[in-house]
Amino acid sequence: MIKKIKTNWLAIALAVVVIISLLLTASIWYNPIQYERTRDSSTSRNLNTTQSIGDLYLPTQIVHVDPSQQQYLLYSSRKNLIATVRHQLRTCQLGRASLVKSENSDVYLSYLHQPNSLMVSYPDSVTGTIFNETFSQSIDTSRVKQIDHILIPLNNPRNIYLLADHGYKVYRTRINQSKSDEDLKSIIKGTSKVPVDHKIIHGQTMLLYPKSFTLPVFGYQVTAQNIDTLSQNLISTNKQSSISAEEEGNTTIYRDGENKRLIYNRQNGTIRYENYVNHDDVPSSSQLYSYFFSRIAKTGIPMDNLRYDGISNHQRTINYRSYVEGFPIFNDRGYGDIRMSSKVNGMNTTWLSLYSIQVPLPINQKPVRLPSTTTVFNQLRTSNRLKDVKGIRVGYLWKQNTNDNSAVKLTPTYFVEYHGHWVDYTTLQK
Repeated sequence: MIKKIKTNWLAIALAVVVIISLLLTASIWYNPIQYERTRDSSTSRNLNTTQSIGDLYLPTQIVHVDPSQQQYLLYSSRKNLIATVRHQLRTCQLGRASLVKSENSDVYLSYLHQPNSLMVSYPDSVTGTIFNETFSQSIDTSRVKQIDHILIPLNNPRNIYLLADHGYKVYRTRINQSKSDEDLKSIIKGTSKVPVDHKIIHGQTMLLYPKSFTLPVFGYQVTAQNIDTLSQNLISTNKQSSISAEEEGNTTIYRDGENKRLIYNRQNGTIRYENYVNHDDVPSSSQLYSYFFSRIAKTGIPMDNLRYDGISNHQRTINYRSYVEGFPIFNDRGYGDIRMSSKVNGMNTTWLSLYSIQVPLPINQKPVRLPSTTTVFNQLRTSNRLKDVKGIRVGYLWKQNTNDNSAVKLTPTYFVEYHGHWVDYTTLQK
């Protein structure tokens, strides 16, 4: 028997290779979408790893308004839509920005619904300086202080509009160097679309979903940072430092002198880091965006999927969140999030966890159908919770795989801002 195997080893090896090839081909035919998403996502990750401040503060949503003013939220697992828009805007040279209108919600809403346009939006306002950094522009930041939306008319190659929700400000900026409208129009082709509608409710601009719709379920591999490396990156400076560690119950407390302390919860992998800085080293509100970026970069945490998600507490706290296909990811323990605060008294605080998602995994699960926003509002009204809701958005719920801690399932659902926190709306129906 052994002699026959040795004699025919080449034929046997060839047969094994053919069988493996057939099995792989069958798996691809059986689930081609997941194969393409994994391959393309890996390629996107290699080409678009967040390395600059402009990457971290990229817009997250893109909406197409057709000639009849119907709005569609676009998303795609096969191409990076926001990166395509950024590339196009970086090839333009924007001129002087002039204020077209302010303090008029009706006019502002008409710009949000401008026919035959693309609108790229941030989850919260950013400064003109961040816009310049992201899109390689030089608009007057003393004039344009905040931006929420970038409106790009597809039939007008000479203008781009910058919109600020606060004060309903609309700025027009001339294009000194033409953009390629054909390249921008190509974004619309081959993308997934969800009907949406911008409304202004109680003075707040909201993106609503007028019809029931479906979104896919995603699977991702979970990456855990090494606590010793992370604590060293956060606490240590260029100067010689001596970090001590002590355990108290489920927590380990790392210290470097009296001004730096890191509290690590070993049970759930969350971290709170505190440090005091001199009064002269306290950044101004306009400097926080770059100040926090440098601190995140220092941690060594992967930032591929991390994006700016909002600013609060008198413009002194910024939240960063993991995103998938342009949708935010939520977890009740804060996995995948980073929140940073810098108080005027010199107290800096960082909240984060060891866990993040990096590599997409195949998952055999049907898309989830979500109700319209009106249905959600009616359900919350029935449970007497609607009056305390300040905002609503569609995102993905991070659910840990009970059989495999290294994998996570991301399930789409509505999240509402309830008493200062984003929570799955279904938890308020109980």
